[in-house]
Amino acid sequence: MEAKDMIAIAGIGVTLVVSFLNLVYSLRSNKRASFVNTVTTSRLRWIGSLRDKVSEFIAVTDRLLRTRSPHSEEDSGALFLQRDTLLHQIVLHLNPHDPEDQRIKTLVDHVRELTNRGDVSKELSNSLLSLRDATADYLNKEWKRVKKESLKGNL
Repeated sequence: MEAKDMIAIAGIGVTLVVSFLNLVYSLRSNKRASFVNTVTTSRLRWIGSLRDKVSEFIAVTDRLLRTRSPHSEEDSGALFLQRDTLLHQIVLHLNPHDPEDQRIKTLVDHVRELTNRGDVSKELSNSLLSLRDATADYLNKEWKRVKKESLKGNL
């Protein structure tokens, strides 16, 4: 075998090794990108769902307090059921070990206590506003985290 044949065989071998390494890298990179996209999509759905649940909870609570009258007991029962369902959905969206999540849970529970007493007061209005604002801050923080992760590809 001549030197040029040995060089050609070595070149083919190097090309084969480089191609294989490129394939392995591409497969890992595509798998990682797919995972990041899946997690990002799930977090965006979670953010939208939590936003919808909290805004509906606030609206139902407000409607519940405005419809309190003796002849609307059936309507009030349906609204209480809807409010309680939303409350539990909100709590189940939250991390039980994160202080910021627990702040939202505390506010939701406080609103429930006030509405159960029929307390249409400034305290209830302030609690609803605090819940809205705390949720907005929380969702903004999560949105920034999703953007950062999707740009970096890190989870």
